[in-house]
Amino acid sequence: MKSTQHTKAKQQNTKPTHNENMKGSRSQGSSSRTEKDFDYLLAKKYGLKSENERNLYFNKLLDAFKTLSVEAPEVFDSIAPEMLQRSIWEWRGADPLLSKKFNNWLIEEYKWTPFDDILPQESARPVLRDVPPLDPKHLEAAQAQLIEEFQARFYGDPHRWDASRRDQFIILGMLATAGGFGVRQGKLIHSLGMGLEPGGVRGSNTVRAAKIALTRMAKPLGINLFAPAAGHGSERVHYFADEHLADIIARYVLNHEASVLLPVNTVAAYGN
Repeated sequence: MKSTQHTKAKQQNTKPTHNENMKGSRSQGSSSRTEKDFDYLLAKKYGLKSENERNLYFNKLLDAFKTLSVEAPEVFDSIAPEMLQRSIWEWRGADPLLSKKFNNWLIEEYKWTPFDDILPQESARPVLRDVPPLDPKHLEAAQAQLIEEFQARFYGDPHRWDASRRDQFIILGMLATAGGFGVRQGKLIHSLGMGLEPGGVRGSNTVRAAKIALTRMAKPLGINLFAPAAGHGSERVHYFADEHLADIIARYVLNHEASVLLPVNTVAAYGN
């Protein structure tokens, strides 16, 4: 009984003091003002800094995020995508198309697509530049004959082509317009509309089969169409063997009505 009364008295003595300390203490008021001042300074930070100071500040922030990704990768993995998504929303507002692009980029397209490629361009660049058509008189005999082989293979309405013919044209066009830079296998497979299943066996087999078919068209003419691929999996890079030949075939592809099958970024980037 005595113990119970002692406990109640202790609670009555401590509770008012606790509330007063939490609500009206000097430390609590000081903390509130400090937080408000800190938020105010952050909000004004961008406008108060010169361009050089702003660049330095941004670089230090980027270094900080890089350090966080190394020291606490699980934390960085959990907050970075949300931070990007919130930043895009604050910047562009409700934009369903951009939101879809961002989600696709997060899932797999980050492997081959730079982040700035998914952002809206202030001034839309032309999808297809004026690419001069090929003049057979300016081609070597073997090159002219190879173009004839392609014309025989890629004829008719491209929307009625079978899958193998469509795949061959897309891969031929993507590698040719890339010139000597090459294209990652993951991007090739994605552009064929196949996605990246675990292991990527079906997609890699499709790329290999298309390249073999195209090589068989060029080999009898003494033309080495492709260089050996380098790397593994989705990061495996495929190249044309000769940049000059790649440019010739790119001009053929971009003047073909089936160029609509190629990814927009691939077509727009040709010659840049």
